[in-house]
Amino acid sequence: MTKTVGILVPTAKPKVPGIPINHRFNDLDGKAVGFLWNEKTNGDFILRHIREHLSQRYRLARTDWGQVRAQDFQEALTAPTINQLTASSDTVVIAIGD
Repeated sequence: MTKTVGILVPTAKPKVPGIPINHRFNDLDGKAVGFLWNEKTNGDFILRHIREHLSQRYRLARTDWGQVRAQDFQEALTAPTINQLTASSDTVVIAIGD
């Protein structure tokens, strides 16, 4: 009797179509920066640390905070919060991991 091994490939097609990426800035002086936290453990801690670091390094126009309970990155991108942040910010920093 021949033994076989089944291999599962845990991939899926994206639920959200491609999202355009904005151009890169030379610096963040005068820019509005949004921060999006998906409520994963310590994501808020690292985002606040990044916000503090950027605020010390650049003269930011303002920072905005968004929070969304999302199980994955694609779910977070479809939340109304991300639309609000992208509309009011020049760039957005997102924490998506544990």
